[in-house]
Amino acid sequence: MADISVLQIGAKDWTPHIHAPNIDWQYTTILDLPTRLAYQKDPYVLEQTYVVLTDDVLTSTLLSSQINDWPARRTIYFAKQLTPDFQAILDERQAFLIPETTPEAIVAHLQNDLHFEQIGFATRFSEQQFIPMPPAGIHFKREGRFSAQFIGDFGQSWQQIGTLNTFIDDLAPTIENLVWLDYTQTDTVAVKLVFVYYQDGHVQKRQSISGDALRELTAIDGLENDQNYQILVFASGQGTLDLHVLHQRRSRHGLGLLLPGDDWQLTNENEEVLSYFNPGDRQAPLVVNFSSRHAHADGFDMRESLNTLESPYLLFSDVRMQGGAFHIGTENYEKTIIEKIQKTIKILHLEPKDVILTGYGMGSFPAMYYAADIKPQAVVLAKPIVNIGTLTANIDFPQAVNQDWTLDVRRFLAGRMHPDDTSGLNQIFWDHIKQVDWQKISVSLLTLTQDEYDGQSLPQLLDFFSAQHTPLTHVQEIGAHMAKTPEMITFMMARLMYLKDHMREGR
Repeated sequence: MADISVLQIGAKDWTPHIHAPNIDWQYTTILDLPTRLAYQKDPYVLEQTYVVLTDDVLTSTLLSSQINDWPARRTIYFAKQLTPDFQAILDERQAFLIPETTPEAIVAHLQNDLHFEQIGFATRFSEQQFIPMPPAGIHFKREGRFSAQFIGDFGQSWQQIGTLNTFIDDLAPTIENLVWLDYTQTDTVAVKLVFVYYQDGHVQKRQSISGDALRELTAIDGLENDQNYQILVFASGQGTLDLHVLHQRRSRHGLGLLLPGDDWQLTNENEEVLSYFNPGDRQAPLVVNFSSRHAHADGFDMRESLNTLESPYLLFSDVRMQGGAFHIGTENYEKTIIEKIQKTIKILHLEPKDVILTGYGMGSFPAMYYAADIKPQAVVLAKPIVNIGTLTANIDFPQAVNQDWTLDVRRFLAGRMHPDDTSGLNQIFWDHIKQVDWQKISVSLLTLTQDEYDGQSLPQLLDFFSAQHTPLTHVQEIGAHMAKTPEMITFMMARLMYLKDHMREGR
């Protein structure tokens, strides 16, 4: 069975040139398109994964109006001659512009860049993955699992200070990854990474990255015949070098990062903001979802479920450190998220009252937190975590999945790991959410009776909503935090569907 189905629309049939068994390639001309759709079970549905427009000139109003009615992010084209109206529709429908114009190139992009598998991971400077080799006179210390610090004078030439161990599946042969390094430095100290590729115990290639390239998405090559690779870490200059995480993502060659067409931003404090926008049917509500914790692989949550809602949606993923810091941080980081939401509202010609904020687990915190800034009509939550101070002070937190994540969150948000910070960390949430009138925000909430993550905060949250006279729909399920995932998704989607119908009836 094919993984990808394609409807090619153009003057010349490419079918004889398509030799990819995982692609179901179908063809029609522009003039035959209405007849083809009429024979479908539902003529208004796009049955294929992608539409590929293979004409060099696009002027047909018949075709542009059809694309306008089809889902966003499903059209591929390479034409340079288009009418302004046709271009506007392609832009609004988030179509993918491909620079190459051959069947082979389009197939390569479909297979390598436009799939929906989210491939991203962190190579951490932890005890398991980083082997420190501090030179003489250099002080080395760890704080939590995401901070490996070297302090001293490394000299004018590069000195190796450690090795990052990799896993066998980190870099697939022939596939390039995009990497960037999360780190801080002071004074004149600098860092360099050297990727060393091996075959049968022999070095095949070395690739070095330093300077500004470490703060950008820089490509590292997957060789056809390499068996494994290592990452050597070097330093020069004088000062403090604090190494956190090396982020690696499968390259989509300019067509996205974790998903086709997503957006990557780096703040002035070198914190990344990952987002993915799908304009859906362009009508209210705009659903904004914040990801839960991703301990082992980067990714956005809820995309497939929200596609069935057909409304526009905006996804955020927080993969800082070991899987996120509740989507909050510096003023600039939070401003970046708020501005992204506001810009999306403006693109859709909607208003804040047309927005629903959602999230579960770690994502429940920002869904409520940013309600104070966005002032949405509704918030849909599950398995809430709100008291970060209490959570990160809990020494009995489940160690099987924790791996000191809570300690790193505490250090990241408070600047240290100290018991005196518990109350202050808790107040981050409560001080912020009280800045909005919760009588005007509908809250849908799913909780679990044995939630061991932040279950003690539930009475406090319910008391807050009661005191604020918040319209609240609260459902409880039996189980611990990681239980009842299908029931959670069902609850959230049912509430979103109800709110969507209610909001559209009132427009």
